[in-house]
Amino acid sequence: MQDIIADIVNYFAGLLTPVSIMPNSAIFIVIVSISLAVISIVATRVFTNFDEMKEDMEKVKAWQAKFQEARKTQDPRLLQEVVDSQSQIMQIQGRMMSSRCKPMLIYYVPFMFIFAVLYAVYGNTVVAILPFNPQDALPFLEGYMGYNVEGAGFGMTFFWWYLLSSFGLGNLIRKAAGLQMM
Repeated sequence: MQDIIADIVNYFAGLLTPVSIMPNSAIFIVIVSISLAVISIVATRVFTNFDEMKEDMEKVKAWQAKFQEARKTQDPRLLQEVVDSQSQIMQIQGRMMSSRCKPMLIYYVPFMFIFAVLYAVYGNTVVAILPFNPQDALPFLEGYMGYNVEGAGFGMTFFWWYLLSSFGLGNLIRKAAGLQMM
C-alpha cells in the first residue's frame, strides 16, 4: 500500500517539473497557498452554521463574564448559578469545537496529499529568494529556514516559503471572506 501511495505522489511530483525551479517555484507555491486558503474558506462556509456559532459565542462570553463577576464578588448565589450552568456551557463549547472541525474533515486529506507531492518536488531546496538578509540579525535562520544566496538575498526553503505566503495571503483572504472570527 505504501508503494502505491509513493508511486502516486511521485507521478504528480513529476508533473510539476516545470515549476520545480525558481522563479516558477515561488510563484507556484504562492498560488497553491491561495488555492488551499480558498478551499478551506469554501469548506468552512459550507459546513459551518455561522448564526448558530455567533449565538453560542455570545452565550459563552456572557457566562464567562458572569463567572468572572462571581469570582470577584464571591456571591454564593451567583457562584452556584455559574456552577449550575457550567455543564451547559461545556456542551456549547464542545458543539462549537465540533463545528469548527467539520470543515477540516473535508480538506485535511487532500491537503496532506498536496504537501506530500510538494515536498517530493521541493524537499529542502531554496524555492524563493528574499531581497534582504534576515539571517544577519537572526543567525539561527541560516540552515533552518533557508540559506544565504550570495549576491541575491536569503533563499527560503519550500516549507517556510509556503508558511510565509500562507499566513500573509491566507489571512487577507479569510478577512475578505468574513471569516476572521474563526
